[in-house]
Amino acid sequence: MELERHGIVLEPEEDIGAVFNPGAVICDGDIYLFPRVIRKGYKKKKSGKGYKNYVSEIWIAKSSNGINFKLLRPLIKPDTSYDRYGCEDARVTKLENLYFITYTALSFPAFSGRGYRVGLALTENFREISKYPIGPDVNDKNAAIFPEKINEKIALLHRIKFNIYVAYFDNLEQLKENHSEKFWKKYLGELERYLVLKREFEWESRKIGSGPPPIKTKEGWVLIYHGVDRDGIYRVGVSLLELEDPRKVLAKLPVPILEPEKDYEKNGDIPNVVFPTGAVVKNGKLFIYYGAADKRCCLACCKFDELLDYLLKHGKK
Repeated sequence: MELERHGIVLEPEEDIGAVFNPGAVICDGDIYLFPRVIRKGYKKKKSGKGYKNYVSEIWIAKSSNGINFKLLRPLIKPDTSYDRYGCEDARVTKLENLYFITYTALSFPAFSGRGYRVGLALTENFREISKYPIGPDVNDKNAAIFPEKINEKIALLHRIKFNIYVAYFDNLEQLKENHSEKFWKKYLGELERYLVLKREFEWESRKIGSGPPPIKTKEGWVLIYHGVDRDGIYRVGVSLLELEDPRKVLAKLPVPILEPEKDYEKNGDIPNVVFPTGAVVKNGKLFIYYGAADKRCCLACCKFDELLDYLLKHGKK
């Protein structure tokens, strides 16, 4: 299954050093992106691993055709104790009348390997937002909320350690307050009960993580995700989850549907990365928005029905 690349849709400009890993949503016929933005001024560390003065914000961009975007303004800024070192990698879900924006919140400097957890921003209009730390107070990221309730509960995908898990909440208030030690102590104590997707293939042998929020079909939830191999190369995979119980994997492609091939995917602040965070279906076409080499926002497309058919025929059951 080959995706059609449309190339770069957002790239650094003026005082911006990097713009990548965008969440995506359709609103009033337009497509909005929510990329991670790093302002200019960050520098490579002497150790060669990571950057200093590297603080992320989440901005908003808009397009009428899904290809030509205008970067508008910051939306989520690092201004609390739990995200003061960065707000990264938004995923956006419209659930009922609210937009749920999950992101990785950094309470320690980027590249430190600690102090990252899930943050949630709620908004009705992409202007006023309210923010909450959600998820357990352990290293946790790649969170995405299902666009419909499952068995009348809000369902959250996230990555702890190296695999993808699901957590359920009775209502919005419980989700906003789920940093309670009691809730998460019980959850972490029986974590394997909530396993959704685990590493199986060589191209995802180091770790996997959720991409955009799952897309509902009559066959199941289509989950686009990323996998990382032992050499640190990021690729894009796809699987199909049962509608009523997403812990049941109905099909999973053994090979990626996108991997670093273009120069802009191989070379950047972090080389050899394609990192999917946004996806929308418009007029039967799937638009997958991804970060390329932690530097730019890019787009790859296909007919959504063709991808689903391919997954059903060639996916591992």
